[in-house]
Amino acid sequence: MPSAEKLAKKQKYFDKLVDLCVNTPNALIICADFVASTQMQDIRMELRGKAQVLMGKNTMIRKGLDMGHLLHPDAGMDTLRANIRGNIGFIFATNCQLDDIREILGKHVRDSAAKSGQVAKANLSLPAGPTGMDPSQTAFFQALNIGTKIVKGQIELVSEFPILKQGERVSPSSAILLSKLGIRPFSYGMEVEQVFQDGSVFPAAVLDISDDVLIQKFMCGIANMAAFSRELGIPT
Repeated sequence: MPSAEKLAKKQKYFDKLVDLCVNTPNALIICADFVASTQMQDIRMELRGKAQVLMGKNTMIRKGLDMGHLLHPDAGMDTLRANIRGNIGFIFATNCQLDDIREILGKHVRDSAAKSGQVAKANLSLPAGPTGMDPSQTAFFQALNIGTKIVKGQIELVSEFPILKQGERVSPSSAILLSKLGIRPFSYGMEVEQVFQDGSVFPAAVLDISDDVLIQKFMCGIANMAAFSRELGIPT
């Protein structure tokens, strides 16, 4: 059975989560996969006084939202709970705009080496030509069936070779070879997946819609309504 200290700590977390959802219902739901602890610390420091970062286990978050929904059924915590999946967290905008938070997150993105088993986020091809590696290391290329030749004491690729494909996992051989070549193909940071605002949850892409796009959509709607009215013979 959990100690009184642990129970008190959990309750403090639940209270904080519910308070933020009720009194500051303006937050980014972020994914923190592969984010280093130093990155997290830097982000927290830069957001200090502007926003509140809240991470936690999904089971804890769901339980806290369940408790909060019972106390505040109109706060949208049931909708938020339904979107708790993966390694996620929240950044509540307590004294800034959501775009300000996104700008700060964009500054804390770091390049990373490919690791075996990771899913490639983009395609990557090794260009034909010199690699800078000496002939004793041809085995790394042979393991991936990459055509090579020795020119002026170094390995050259005969033709371009696709080493990573988007959506596929990085093989151990590919990870080792990319490391040998000094290629860091991935970049990681906190990625904004969804937005929680006034009890609603919607995709982060909505934040990128500009005023010009909204005006264009509005004018298109007016044009459609005018055409419909003319067809009905009611122009006004």
